[in-house]
Amino acid sequence: MRSFLFLLIILIFSCKNENISEYKEIPDEIYFNHNDSVQYVGKETCKQCHSEIYNSFMQTGMGQSFSHATKTKSVLDENNNPLIYDENKNLYYQPIWKKDSLYIMEFRLNKYDTIHKLIQKIDYVIGSGQHTNSHIFSINGYLHQAPYTFYTQEGKGDLPPGYENGNNSRFTREIGLECMSCHNAYPSHVENSINQYHSVPDGIDCERCHGPGEIHVKEKLSGNIIDTSKYIDYTIVNPAKLSSSLQFDICRRCHLQGTSVLQNGKNWNDFIPGTVLSETIDTYIPRYENDESFIMASHVDRLQQSDCFKVGGVSCISCHNPHKSVTTLDNNYFNNKCISCHTDCRKTPKNTDCISCHMPKSSSIDIPHVSITDHKISVHSNSKKVKGSFKELACINNDSPTNLSKAKAYLKHYESFDQNPMLLDSAFMFLKRCEKEESFPFYIQYYYLKKDYKKLIKYSEYYSLDKLHNMFTNNILSIAYSRIAEAYSKCNFNEKSYANYLKSLELSPSNLDFLLKTSALEIKMFKFEQAKIRLKKMIKLNPNFDKAYYNLGLIYLNVDKDLDIAKLYFEEALKLNPDYIQAKDMIKYIKSN
Repeated sequence: MRSFLFLLIILIFSCKNENISEYKEIPDEIYFNHNDSVQYVGKETCKQCHSEIYNSFMQTGMGQSFSHATKTKSVLDENNNPLIYDENKNLYYQPIWKKDSLYIMEFRLNKYDTIHKLIQKIDYVIGSGQHTNSHIFSINGYLHQAPYTFYTQEGKGDLPPGYENGNNSRFTREIGLECMSCHNAYPSHVENSINQYHSVPDGIDCERCHGPGEIHVKEKLSGNIIDTSKYIDYTIVNPAKLSSSLQFDICRRCHLQGTSVLQNGKNWNDFIPGTVLSETIDTYIPRYENDESFIMASHVDRLQQSDCFKVGGVSCISCHNPHKSVTTLDNNYFNNKCISCHTDCRKTPKNTDCISCHMPKSSSIDIPHVSITDHKISVHSNSKKVKGSFKELACINNDSPTNLSKAKAYLKHYESFDQNPMLLDSAFMFLKRCEKEESFPFYIQYYYLKKDYKKLIKYSEYYSLDKLHNMFTNNILSIAYSRIAEAYSKCNFNEKSYANYLKSLELSPSNLDFLLKTSALEIKMFKFEQAKIRLKKMIKLNPNFDKAYYNLGLIYLNVDKDLDIAKLYFEEALKLNPDYIQAKDMIKYIKSN
């Protein structure tokens, strides 16, 4: 295949009298780095030839999006590490530097006594520091978010987005591939895991916008140089040479966040610049009557509502140079972009600022303490409209999403953001319009979210999931098996539940949630040795899993009658989770005996 590709490159680029417009007639899929055999090479390889662009890009928000937690990368230092307090959980959080290593300390006070303390080393800082720094830690490659974010615009520490109002999940929020694939270059992800990685890159890189670079590097090192002032180099994607729609798709991949769903068989790292985004991902945003609010990463959605886009055909790179940091550009840079089209405004005073009036800064509805530029270019009104009733989930990057895509979106939005039963009703309406085979795991998800376990079982027995393995990723399949298993367990069909849990683990052996649920069922079924082996495997994989210690404590207490070891396990669970009431009760019970 590669020999054929290299031959095809030589044939195309040896043609004479071909100009750039003639090359644009060639279908977009002619880009050779769209072939799935072409590998990513990393930004350091790009730097060898493009050092000036590399150095400039590394100063941008994207270039600084993700890094190791060092004093040079973090906005926190010994003199700027504010203490925060979660009044709902009665927990304090304090960043601590030990030499060049950053830690987050969680503690609880009873008057002047510290009655709980947990210190977690931080491995990564996520966020460039233009708006925020959040904190990620790794345990055997499992990535979780720590409950501390520094909001740079207001210069204050607080809980991360989504942790407020009693929703502090402490150190357990998983950093899955969906999150990582926008905040970073593509990582090496442990297949079929939720949040385990072989390795994690150091920030968004060149290939996120240009596609994998292996074939480009090989061609250049072989001396096959293209005069890009005349011709398109089809070994690498140059977004400036794409249609406006495909340009938007590159930006939409991450600057259009909402409820994103994958097409069947696709993964979060499958999108390649120059391909149609909706072939991989559909992204939905909830629409309400009279609603002008927006989330932080909604730049593309807001821009598409502007006349500058609808009439003038403005795209992201009409104003933005992705290789230059916006912090290095003054207002005149962007004002001149406006005046280049709005020639009638050239006579306005020189100090007139187009942006402050037509693209005002505003808070976002999903990230606290942050002010961002509203990319809906318009004459903005100061009057506040009352947000009306919910209308729909609108797909922003696809004018004709499938019924299956819509069903997935309503299910995911219900599960992740808004537990409104109306969303499940909409999901069911779209599921009924789908083919049974393609929608099977999502019917399972629907009944699972409705907690209608009897119907879930009936549906799973009517149409076997085992026959559909070639249609879905192992991740989708393993979650479906786990939900079927849980339904059987709720209805006390333990053997059938166990069989399905084992199937889920066969597909996702390092999924800690599946391991925990399977071990809990093994305890229920008196399979104590199997449960013990599984729980100890969990602790080896991730020693921060409090429920694993608790369940082991139960086995040593009730089966092995070893109160001392049981007490150690319960105490370890309590160290990790100071509100683990059952662990406290077990310790009291052991002490009383």
